[in-house]
Amino acid sequence: MMTPRELLEACPPGGGPYACPCCRLLTLEARCQWEICTECGWEDDGQDDLNADEVWGGPNGSQSLTDARTNYAQYAAAVRSADQDSLVNGGEGAWWAPGSRRMREMGDST
Repeated sequence: MMTPRELLEACPPGGGPYACPCCRLLTLEARCQWEICTECGWEDDGQDDLNADEVWGGPNGSQSLTDARTNYAQYAAAVRSADQDSLVNGGEGAWWAPGSRRMREMGDST
């Protein structure tokens, strides 16, 4: 198990893709860089297995990484196979796709 500093050194920007600490899909370009996973919405603040049960607040609110993993596992078991937005089904990411669609509907081309 690695500390956030060790993760950052082992997984530098530009060396990815790296696995999201929550959904474990290869969605991150670096670790510990506040990047948001397009699949599950976890913001990578450096939390990982070593401290997964802790609630750090900040970008992930009142959720521990363990809780977020449980929530994603429940989604994966219940609906992911039918969710065309999920990365595993060729979509943009279950968390990102709805917001992205809404932005396009409002005229944003990003």
